[in-house]
Amino acid sequence: MRFNQFSYIQIDRSIQIKELKELGFDIHPDNTDKKNLESFVRKSFFLIENTDIPLSNLIADWDLDLLTFFQSDIALTDQIFYQVALQLLGFVPHVDYSNVSDFIKESGFPITFGNVIDNLYQLLNTRTKSGNSLVDQLVSDDLMAEDNHYHFFNGKALATFSTKDVIREVVYVETPVDTAKTGQTDLVKVSIIRPKATALRVPAIITNSPYHQGVNETASDAALHKMEADLLQKTPCNIQLEQTNLELLEGDTRALLVSEATEKLAHISSYSLNDYFLARGFANIHVSGVGTLGSTGYMTSGDYQQVYAYKAVIDWLNGRTKAYTDQTRSAFVLADWSNGKVATSGLSYLGTMSNALATTGVPGLEVVIAEAGISSWYDYYRENGLVTSPGGYPGEDLDSLTALTYSRSLQAGDFLRQRKTYQAGLSAERQALDRESGDYNQYWHDRNYLLHADKVTCQVVFTHGSQDWNVKPLHVWNMFHALPNHIDKHLFLHNGAHVYMNNWQSIDFRESMNALLSQKLLGYENNYRLPTVIWQDNSADQTWTSLKDFGAAKKEVFPLGKEIASIQQAYEEETFATYGKSYAAFHQDLYAGKANQISIDIPVKEDILLNGPVQLQLKVKSSVAKGLLSAQVLDFGQSKRLAPIPSLKARASLDNGRYHAQENLMELPFVDSPYRVITKGYLNLQNRNDLLTVEAVPADEWMTFNWDLQPTIYKFQKGTNIRLILYTTDFEITIRDNSEWIISVDLTQSKMLLPRD
Repeated sequence: MRFNQFSYIQIDRSIQIKELKELGFDIHPDNTDKKNLESFVRKSFFLIENTDIPLSNLIADWDLDLLTFFQSDIALTDQIFYQVALQLLGFVPHVDYSNVSDFIKESGFPITFGNVIDNLYQLLNTRTKSGNSLVDQLVSDDLMAEDNHYHFFNGKALATFSTKDVIREVVYVETPVDTAKTGQTDLVKVSIIRPKATALRVPAIITNSPYHQGVNETASDAALHKMEADLLQKTPCNIQLEQTNLELLEGDTRALLVSEATEKLAHISSYSLNDYFLARGFANIHVSGVGTLGSTGYMTSGDYQQVYAYKAVIDWLNGRTKAYTDQTRSAFVLADWSNGKVATSGLSYLGTMSNALATTGVPGLEVVIAEAGISSWYDYYRENGLVTSPGGYPGEDLDSLTALTYSRSLQAGDFLRQRKTYQAGLSAERQALDRESGDYNQYWHDRNYLLHADKVTCQVVFTHGSQDWNVKPLHVWNMFHALPNHIDKHLFLHNGAHVYMNNWQSIDFRESMNALLSQKLLGYENNYRLPTVIWQDNSADQTWTSLKDFGAAKKEVFPLGKEIASIQQAYEEETFATYGKSYAAFHQDLYAGKANQISIDIPVKEDILLNGPVQLQLKVKSSVAKGLLSAQVLDFGQSKRLAPIPSLKARASLDNGRYHAQENLMELPFVDSPYRVITKGYLNLQNRNDLLTVEAVPADEWMTFNWDLQPTIYKFQKGTNIRLILYTTDFEITIRDNSEWIISVDLTQSKMLLPRD
């Protein structure tokens, strides 16, 4: 294990002593360091009446148990302090380490022995081997009373709220949209779990997920698209767009009875970060949105009607709109328990709605935690004028996602009444999204949140994986750079795929979010500041570092060769069929150099920290009046690298409260691998210069253009090998065209540019 501590807040010693005493630690500045350490250790074993016993089972050094040490005249040294500290954090001598100094250095232990009060205070804020901070571990064992009041340590809320005796309720919030054209405002079902703390007004963590009430996989599978087709030769044009004005309805102005919520919330699937905050006095809210089971309206999949329906929940928490006890709209429910301050959480579609909500500028939204979120739906299902599939889901498009998430279809009676509306909406969507050309159009323009990034007023935290080929890194790059300069923005860029990172051993993400949300939602003045970029170093195990920015100005230029090389588009029918059935077989051949491709190897002569999008400057011609290009850049050759999928470190060792929603401790394994994909890209040659300009491709004539691949941060080490692969059809991502044409690349006039720090 390595320690990477980004949540710790430096504070005055007088405040440290005060907070330690509030926890019951009898620490005095007049005591000797040894006496304070003994008092601290004994209090850490508060569950045991005779603390001599656990002290006798710890060691002070390799020849002396801790109880004997405290009873002796032996002075406290740095080695003894570290030995004791490591054991309190759950590390076992002779098992986890055999040399204290080496382990302290290799693990990046965050505490430097000095003033023992400072050291003990920071130790409580340090993560244990099990993944909890030491103070959270002790509180989960009942170090403090579960009194449903806020208590803080080092600027972070402690788990002092009951997660068993809570209020579980459902309300139906009125939205300003009418997605099914019924003439009535849509209602969204809101599932709430909140602390039973009647004397307090509490903030809320909202997860907006169209998956929450269930999904219709049968309908989605039926809506998948065939990927085998010829690439369309498009008519040159300039694409024209307009700003869509959202039609919003007036809310209910009737004078209705005000009631408590009458519907109780049964079991729901939750998100562990929300569970963590529930134990710390934050309401846990889940909203599925329009067109989902229990709500009304139609699933409009990513447009601002859907977004404004989610926004209505924040408006209700701030008293600006109405909620009802049920769909009869006969009684109002007030959010009189809410302090009006909100953060959002969740990954993928959930993180997408965090991005989208931020662009509404809704008052009360203080922080969005946008985890692997989409910033423009075009960039999820299209790329540079090509129809593409998100990684791992060939044939999916936004209409099949609509079919998946329109969970009203799971309630037979409701769907009986809504079937015609649903079928008409799905049919219209299939026409609007245009799978023929792959061009950006009004449908996609209405689902582009980057256009409204100037309206963001809240603090934004992004998490994203550099190996996420589902919601590709371009999404976080674009949103990160589209935000106004005055907005506080932060990025955790890890080396994983499309995965959560809040339960990883190597990073105190939960604690960092606790410090931030305690400040922004609870108003606790802790002076906490996150770095702009926190990046997981790919060259070592469990290593994170802060960077000043996402993107570097300096460019490292690599010539691509001294010849003209060609790519044959068509495959033998048997090979084409094999690749169509298994895109993994295609990738295997591609990385082995056996597909139709150009491979260029470039030796790395010095360490390079790539930071931003790799750019290809290419001179290309096609044998026909159309063409597509795919590209991948690899760190090629056998080496130890971070795998993209987290593996288990300890089962159910993370406690999100007090034996509440315990979850597995995970981490990206650092393992031997033959290569690592660094970045990718896909391009329609008819959109080679501009997304909104469709150009002709003159057959057998050279064209020059610049092409940015997916942005990333990656450390290439001296002596390694960069491999650039150029090819046409990608059987996982692009249309599968098996017609006869050839792409030629003049490598003598082509370059690869790496932005580097």
